[in-house]
Amino acid sequence: MALPKEPRQKMINIMYLVLTAILALNVSSEILNAFQTIDDSFGKSNDALKTRSELIIKEFGSEQNKAFAEKVAIWKPKAQMVSDLSDQAFAFIENIKKELKMESGLKAPDTTFKLDDLEASTRVLVEGKDEGKGKTKMAKGEEIYNMLTKYKADLAKIDPLLALKVGNIPVDLSIPKLYNKDAEKTIKNLPIPKQWATIYFHMTPTIAALAMMSKFQNDIRNTQTQLIDFCYSQVNTTFIQLKNFDAIASANATTVSPGEEVEITAVLGSYNSDAKPSISIDGASVPIGPDGKALYKMVASAPGDYSKHVTINFINPSTGAAETRSTDVKFKVVTPTGLSLSTDKTRVFYAGLQNPISISGAAGGAGALKVSASGNGNPSISPGSGPGNYIVTVSSAGTVTINVSDGKSSKSFNIPAKEVPTPKVGVNADFRTYGTITADKLVSPGIINAILNDFIFEGVNFQVTSFNVQFDDGTSESNGGPVFNGTIKSKIRASQSGDRILIYNINYKTPTGQIKPLTQGLSFDIY
Repeated sequence: MALPKEPRQKMINIMYLVLTAILALNVSSEILNAFQTIDDSFGKSNDALKTRSELIIKEFGSEQNKAFAEKVAIWKPKAQMVSDLSDQAFAFIENIKKELKMESGLKAPDTTFKLDDLEASTRVLVEGKDEGKGKTKMAKGEEIYNMLTKYKADLAKIDPLLALKVGNIPVDLSIPKLYNKDAEKTIKNLPIPKQWATIYFHMTPTIAALAMMSKFQNDIRNTQTQLIDFCYSQVNTTFIQLKNFDAIASANATTVSPGEEVEITAVLGSYNSDAKPSISIDGASVPIGPDGKALYKMVASAPGDYSKHVTINFINPSTGAAETRSTDVKFKVVTPTGLSLSTDKTRVFYAGLQNPISISGAAGGAGALKVSASGNGNPSISPGSGPGNYIVTVSSAGTVTINVSDGKSSKSFNIPAKEVPTPKVGVNADFRTYGTITADKLVSPGIINAILNDFIFEGVNFQVTSFNVQFDDGTSESNGGPVFNGTIKSKIRASQSGDRILIYNINYKTPTGQIKPLTQGLSFDIY
């Protein structure tokens, strides 16, 4: 606006301009209060996460983990290293927060400072400290960026399995999107740490900068808890560490007749989706199924000895390097002579299950066969789905003898019988075994399922018959059957955030009706 000639009016107009500028620079008390609330909330969350991490590390030495002493000796020190690195990173930011408060007017023993100071955060976190003689100490915002980068790298060095988890931790150092196009042109030419510090802290009120640093501290505490949780899960659950790899391939039979189909199954030992294998047989690429296996089929031709070369290329998750494994699958094509028996699914019989077998080579065809079973575990045999097909059942481990006769010759086949493998247990349909969970999700519907993954027989049923639940207040409850009883559900719903629920002494019923215990336990933290 044009300035009037009258001096008094000039003065009034100038004062109006100054007041407008002051109001433009002033940050409203509502905004400051909001940042203060956020900062306080992060502080409480950080304290709770720290306490929970300490409780988990203490849990390594609990009575229920004495049976896993070897695993505890491996994973507890690694969990402690995660805790130590996290405490150091947290303290580093805490010291910078104190320095910013002092720059904003904090003087001992007073606890107040200028919450709305727009320049203090810029001086401390963006511009760096002038040390004279043309030297400037690195800005604290850049130091935070470099420290968090090193923190993530140091966590990854603790163990290859932890390194795989570090890629998904909450600490995110990506450059935030800047909506001021003019500022973006200037900032993008700066080094990455400087860009990061400038976007987060340039001309930011002190309380907002403190809240942002508390957020990074919260990321550290969440990372600490997640990785310590993971270390603990390696102690009380069965886990195979993926360090050694090899090609595994087999044919469905080592001896076949002309015209019969030959199946070759190939898989990478210690298979993991991170390995991303590609499989070829005799140079031809073979698709990989959802179970990680490649199935190759061919029709047997003339009698003779045959070999198929299997090659598997993959990425080693521990090293990130491309590697190759190979093996040969050998089989023989022969003209059938006499009676033969094939166990259709496995080389053994499983107690309590229906084990299919096929018998061929009968002189008068399958209709001339007479078949019986004897041996351990009260074996029995019954007709199967077609000619020459039978079902064998057995009640316990041992050796089963299948006696076969076609009227002209007879033959006996000894087949070992074994117990069905031990299942794994998890809570509810998503089969959770550990970690953080809400009380409502844990008790809805609140059932422990027993599942046998990657077993040759599908649909094998197991039922949990009993278990115990221990609560943070030191009390425990026993439960019959797989579903949480009313008392246990009520106590879980009454749990506080940070409380741990331990489920142990789990028993289940085998397909033969035996009640067996599981060494596996379940551990959940309520939030």
